[in-house]
Amino acid sequence: MRLRLLSWSMLLCICQQPTVDVCAQSARERAFDAAASVSEQGYEWLAWSTTHIGHRLTGSDQGHRAELLADSLFRASDLDTVFFEPFEAQAWSRGTVSLTVGDTKGYQHLACVALANTPLSCTTEAPIVDAGNGLQEDLDRLGPASKGAALLINLGLVAAAEGTPNLHRSEKAALAMKHGASAILFVNQVVGGVVLTGTASIDGSLIPIPAACLSTEDGTHLRERLGRGEVLTARLNMHNRSEWVTARNIIGELHGTEHPEEIILIGGHLDSWDLATGATDNGLGSFSILDLARLMASMPFRPQRTVRFVLFMGEEQGLLGSTALAERYTENGTLERIACMINLDMSGNPQGFGVSGPAGWHTVMQGACDRIHRIDTAAFEGRTSEEVWLHSDHEPFLLRGVPVIYPLSDLGSHVYGCYHSTCDDIHLVEPSAMTNNVRFVGALVYELAAASRLPGHFSPEELKARLISEGLETSLRIAGVWPWE
Repeated sequence: MRLRLLSWSMLLCICQQPTVDVCAQSARERAFDAAASVSEQGYEWLAWSTTHIGHRLTGSDQGHRAELLADSLFRASDLDTVFFEPFEAQAWSRGTVSLTVGDTKGYQHLACVALANTPLSCTTEAPIVDAGNGLQEDLDRLGPASKGAALLINLGLVAAAEGTPNLHRSEKAALAMKHGASAILFVNQVVGGVVLTGTASIDGSLIPIPAACLSTEDGTHLRERLGRGEVLTARLNMHNRSEWVTARNIIGELHGTEHPEEIILIGGHLDSWDLATGATDNGLGSFSILDLARLMASMPFRPQRTVRFVLFMGEEQGLLGSTALAERYTENGTLERIACMINLDMSGNPQGFGVSGPAGWHTVMQGACDRIHRIDTAAFEGRTSEEVWLHSDHEPFLLRGVPVIYPLSDLGSHVYGCYHSTCDDIHLVEPSAMTNNVRFVGALVYELAAASRLPGHFSPEELKARLISEGLETSLRIAGVWPWE
């Protein structure tokens, strides 16, 4: 009944001039919101996947099955176009790992997990040296003591000065290797014996030294022993596997009615790590995209600009799928047609949207958020941000000048504490978080699609200045992807 009333109000609105465009747009968004508000299809698909597929590691059988599932769901939603975009990837998978810590009196076995893209077979024995947060200043303070050592490094920041930017674990690994480390023992900052995985490689290639993650409790105990002057030695043994595979990004599209040449790209990574099922990272985002595509295709109206839905593989191993797609789009000229890229990575219950774009984009975002806020003043605050961040599938597009948009979400410590770990399963996902993902991201897409004109891309000079002002130059230089000399 609610949908029927909204349909009638939309027809009446369209017949009234001169506010036809604004009124019709509002009615469309409310009609979409009414449909999205009663849908939990994305959650149901994700729950099925966690039970019947499990994790979605790129290159694994489960990853391949997840690709086929996403393709089937896009096709069942009756999108205008659905296709695979294949790319070659070096697919790492874990085997066994063991860590033994010894002193002059004996040995102790500690639980750990190997980080991805670590050696296929190695046994390394080295003295343990505390490298604090593993930042450049920490390693400079150690000097030659880091050479040949097993460096104990925090994943997060501990006792750092206010405003100190952290580095990604792969960037910390790169710095540690540059300073001559023989092994890296990352310390998680989540209490409760939680250990996590993630890539230790910047570009997806294998690194030459072993890297593993310990719990915060074991890391604290080791630091206490080192602080008492004990001499500790780590023996890290691991055996992993790696092979070149063909992985596939999965793409679906709704063609625009007025500006089909302009593309709003909505992306999120489908792949996950293998310790659990990746329900929050990033089933929450990717299955929301699948449901968003289904609902938009079911509406009796189409967006004015083309909407392209992309589920990336290989994000966890180093943004492999998104980098391959951005490179392909650069080569064939498609990148110029991408008006913006919306990235859904661990997003849920959006309270607003952030935008990393040149002048004009924040004004567009603020206006859109204000209008979406009127649809649901309780669930959507309408907040905006202009923060620029890295290490997700938007990065390859951002570095080529494409404006990037992202939901402003707070999933809670119980979710972030299971990031890349054995507890990232469906019990952490609230169906309403996915429902609101679809509602508010969908409303934003209709807003952007209907705009008379959208601001353009970053110029190289604008992008360089923005990255420097956000303090991201160091990270990008360590990663070897700083676009300028």
